[in-house]
Amino acid sequence: MTVVVGAHPQNLSLSILARRKPQAAALRAAGIRFFIHSAGAQTLALARLGVIQLAGTGATPPLLAKSHGVDVAVFGISAPRRENGGLLVHRDAPIQRLQDLIGKNIALMPISWHQQFLAAELDHAGLDWRNVNAVELLPQTAGDALVAGLLDAMVATDPLYSQLAAKIPLRVLARPGVNFSNRSVYWGTHDILERRPDAVQALYEALIESDLATAADPQEAAVLLDGVNGNSAEQWLPALQARVWGVTPPDAAFLAEQQAHGDLFVKFGRLAQARDIRDTVTDRFASSTLG
Repeated sequence: MTVVVGAHPQNLSLSILARRKPQAAALRAAGIRFFIHSAGAQTLALARLGVIQLAGTGATPPLLAKSHGVDVAVFGISAPRRENGGLLVHRDAPIQRLQDLIGKNIALMPISWHQQFLAAELDHAGLDWRNVNAVELLPQTAGDALVAGLLDAMVATDPLYSQLAAKIPLRVLARPGVNFSNRSVYWGTHDILERRPDAVQALYEALIESDLATAADPQEAAVLLDGVNGNSAEQWLPALQARVWGVTPPDAAFLAEQQAHGDLFVKFGRLAQARDIRDTVTDRFASSTLG
């Protein structure tokens, strides 16, 4: 059977790998094809429909997957990442710190790391999710509302952050990679992890190789992304240069991190009940011919 991997602009590693023609051809020979789509927020829905079986997202979708009717496990992770942008407000707004967000409207990308990021920041500030009005909204629409002065706050990173900063003065209240690790994670449905471990291993090792190439030559990778989501290679380049590249197997620290965030989601009413999330992580694909 062919295994389909979802690749979207919010996961740069997979977006770049899918556009590396020799590597994509080698993966096709191994029974793997890429489905390139425009919105990472649709990844869980695509998995539920059976359109894709492997994906890369932030760390939040695997925590929420079971509540959306999908059983998945993470087989690869990135290092924690700090990025340009984060939790944004207009610089002229009377919002100087997170505590000033009480009762304010905040836009988050649907089913994404934005939820984990905001939960971690609110908790660190001694606030509750119910203290704010956090609503899922597509990033471009949220950006339009922020620029128009109709939205109090939103989460955005490059290249969208730089686009917004060119239009209005911004204040960054919190940055990803501090209280929230902001990892990219790579996961698959339990069914495909069991039935096609060879395909998962092939993708895992291709990601390692591709990330090494991106770290060595971010300009080349930026050219591969030219035009994606309407952004030029020059607009993508700062985001590529700012991040740490590399894929490793999930470890005990990542599992503990995810469990803590799962518990925080329960505390904040984002998940209905507490659960052991060990079945959402696997290290069985840790071995790599790349060392």
